[in-house]
Amino acid sequence: MVPVNSKNNKPGVDRRDFMRILGGTAAAAGMSLPLASCGGGSSTDKKVIVLGLDGLDPKILSALMEMGRLPNFKKLAEMGSLQPLATTMPALSPVAWSSFITGMTPGGHGIADFIARDPSNYTPVFAIYENTAPDLTISVGDVHLPIKGGGPKNLRRGKPFWAYLTERDIPAWISKIPTNFPVEETATKAIAGMGTPDLVDSYGVFSYYTSDPFEDYPDLEGGEIVYVDVNKDVVHSNLLGPVNSLKTPMDTSTDPYANTTKIPFTIYLDPKADGARLDIQGQTILLKRGEYSPWVTVTFDLLPVIGSVQGIARFLLKGVAPNFQLYVTPINIDPSVQAAPVTYPAEFGAEIARDIGAFWTKGLPADVKAFDHKVINDEEYVGQADLILKERMALFDHQWSRFDSGLFYFYVSSTDQDAHMMWRNMDKTHPKHHEADVRFAGWIPHLYEEMDKLVAKVLPAVDDKTLVLVCSDHGFAQFARQFHLNTWLRDNGYLVLKDGAAKKEETSIFDVDWSQSVAYGVGFNGLYINLKGREGQGIVPPEKVAEITEKLSRELEAVVDLETGQRPIAKVYRREDMYTGPATPMMPELLVGYTPGYRNASASVLGSTGKPTIDLNPWAWSGDHSMARDLVPGTLLSSKKVARANTSILDLPVTILEFFGVDKPEQMVGSSIFQT
Repeated sequence: MVPVNSKNNKPGVDRRDFMRILGGTAAAAGMSLPLASCGGGSSTDKKVIVLGLDGLDPKILSALMEMGRLPNFKKLAEMGSLQPLATTMPALSPVAWSSFITGMTPGGHGIADFIARDPSNYTPVFAIYENTAPDLTISVGDVHLPIKGGGPKNLRRGKPFWAYLTERDIPAWISKIPTNFPVEETATKAIAGMGTPDLVDSYGVFSYYTSDPFEDYPDLEGGEIVYVDVNKDVVHSNLLGPVNSLKTPMDTSTDPYANTTKIPFTIYLDPKADGARLDIQGQTILLKRGEYSPWVTVTFDLLPVIGSVQGIARFLLKGVAPNFQLYVTPINIDPSVQAAPVTYPAEFGAEIARDIGAFWTKGLPADVKAFDHKVINDEEYVGQADLILKERMALFDHQWSRFDSGLFYFYVSSTDQDAHMMWRNMDKTHPKHHEADVRFAGWIPHLYEEMDKLVAKVLPAVDDKTLVLVCSDHGFAQFARQFHLNTWLRDNGYLVLKDGAAKKEETSIFDVDWSQSVAYGVGFNGLYINLKGREGQGIVPPEKVAEITEKLSRELEAVVDLETGQRPIAKVYRREDMYTGPATPMMPELLVGYTPGYRNASASVLGSTGKPTIDLNPWAWSGDHSMARDLVPGTLLSSKKVARANTSILDLPVTILEFFGVDKPEQMVGSSIFQT
């Protein structure tokens, strides 16, 4: 698994170690990937079109439909059905979409959060994929070349439902579906989605260059600050790439970037024109303050001839004078020359880039960390979000124009990421609304209108042999106050700190005395019992678990926020009531479902404790869905009338297979939405 630093929500110590992420794949050595066959022709004239609009909220959707702003959603609903769609617990994208992909609960597919833990040492780890070591490495001097095995491994278990189609020669086009990295080779055409790293890191690392020595971002996450000098309107610096794991590590005590690959660049400032010229690797790019550059291709050398990885980045000139300020997006994997498998077949990425240009390959493209830490502001975030949305719509047009029959799944992340980041702009009741740029109060409704245009493109396809489904994995709600779960566990005697650690302002997993601790939280909703025989230093015998979980549930649901009078926790779910399957015993015993308005604190997600139990959410990230699943359902629209009121995301793969005449696979737990 990819380790997560418990202090700052970063994977491991070496964020830039892309080679470690890739392990020993051929791509890691800069070599070409084998191209797989796309198969023969179609054995069906039926079509199922699925628009996966992440986070599309049924309440917002219905309100905008009533206002007449979404005529195509309304037309689809009148044609068939519109209703809430029950989601998973937790109501998180990798969890819910994994259930959509497999038809299994998290106990079957094994994904219960963005963040899990290594039970042997309690360390938070990335839950979507892990890095496996190469089976064989050849070392010559200080060069270490992995030549067999290794690389990223998808942790999602179970057979993707579309594999039942492609093995029957029914085409399946799967664009950007979450938890699909490394990209599945079971589809006809596929593009990896949420969980896909950038060229440097699992979550993505932006770079920020400033000539102001007093500009500081304490506890910065997800980015690097580089201080530069301006000499006669010229700036020389380096674009930081991945750590070079093919060579023996150098001493970083004097230079923290000694093992980091670098590309030199020069900026020529033009204060009168409020712009600049960027020269990098033989390319010249004109930058205008406040505008993002086109994609710039960059190549980081690892070994002579065979050892390089290629990426793409956009540059935003934030300031020219009196201070130079430059933001660089996370360096995405170039879809044309892939350093990791992000499309299937590999040549598909080059085909798309040739036709519509380079595109974001990072699974969650919007740079929410740069926005949260105020490296970019509301306007600059929206500028990036607009580029992402337009690029995604161009990608849809490219795919849709080539699709003929079978399954067409297309995913949009904007309806989720932008709802997270722009909620306080829209919501006047949010305590941080006064800090938001009100010019963008209508951005979220605007996104829904853009999705209405997307629906308009597929509606003409509806006929007796074509089914259109629009679905989301969860809804949305305000996130105004944060509940520090591990702090509450500490203060109520369930989590015990080592001697001396209680004096710290903030503690981590490594400050816990596991010989006395009964329970701990890791992930957005997970609460684990320190189970004997499962956890590395477990002390709770299995026969005591039911008693402890019942007591924890009762006490957590009774907590009251004295400032608001509300109960931050709406419901605590028992794992056994939510999950079935072989992975269930490794899942958290309890799943904490928060009340809309509240969410687990970011520090607590990684096992940390602090001073407050409840406080104000300080981030631009002001909307959320990691609440009680019953309070943030997803949305389902169908061009065919749904037969029952209560439907679940677990029902959709069964329904799609049924439409193509494929019987429900044994692994799936749902049922067709067209059967009572």
